[in-house]
Amino acid sequence: MSLARIALRLAVVEALKGRTLVGAHVLDSQIGALEADGDGNVRTDQEQPFIAVYTDAATVSSDIELRSLGGNGTTELVIEAGITVAMTIRDPETKDLVVHQGIPAADDALEFHLDMVMRQVADVLSDPDNEWAEIARSLTYRYRKVERLRTSSDQGSVRLAGHQLRITLDLIDDPITGAALEAATPMARLLDRLDESGSSVLVAKAALMRAQVGGTDPDWKILQRRHGMTAGELRALGRGPVEGDTERKTPEFTTGAFDIEGTGSGEVTK
Repeated sequence: MSLARIALRLAVVEALKGRTLVGAHVLDSQIGALEADGDGNVRTDQEQPFIAVYTDAATVSSDIELRSLGGNGTTELVIEAGITVAMTIRDPETKDLVVHQGIPAADDALEFHLDMVMRQVADVLSDPDNEWAEIARSLTYRYRKVERLRTSSDQGSVRLAGHQLRITLDLIDDPITGAALEAATPMARLLDRLDESGSSVLVAKAALMRAQVGGTDPDWKILQRRHGMTAGELRALGRGPVEGDTERKTPEFTTGAFDIEGTGSGEVTK
């Protein structure tokens, strides 16, 4: 129940890179990008304006089928944007320190920057021409709640501001190990896109994810994994190895015969 969380983060990060005021400085699960110390002061370890993407708490509803652990349920996608007054550039015309050209490095400029970035984030995630955003959308069924939060801190000479977009959404279930991964599924599209990214890190992540899914297991084994069934529960459905088959090599049912007194006989196929 974590591959879809990884996939969502990767897709959102790649969708945002180069498409907001922070440029390529989009972080995946960067611990400490924005954090509060023991006194409640917010701090960052970043040296330039940034966006950080996380998947936070998740809850699967109470109607879990048997012992299924493949569901992701309602998941929180968190997108943080942060900037400090120290993250300045030199205006090439005036030579003044600015947050952006023409905008002096002041408190109102920090808030302006963050509001602009968060608007850009919303536009990117809804962009019909952004392939990564399309993959991210396909990994979710619906948004249940959208929250926008703000934080700030003034620690001596360092003034920091941060905005957070917290989206509570219904995330797709993880693919089942042993089952073939169909080409048109969101997960398959994501893995293909990672392979084509040209990034050795993303290619390595895709390889590890592929190793965890896919396969050619018989249907009964996939069914047992999907619902967390015991062998007895599986047999009660008329599936899987017959009782006493300790090596679990009973062939999958294909054709059978029946003979019912007064009715007749014949064959049935799967």
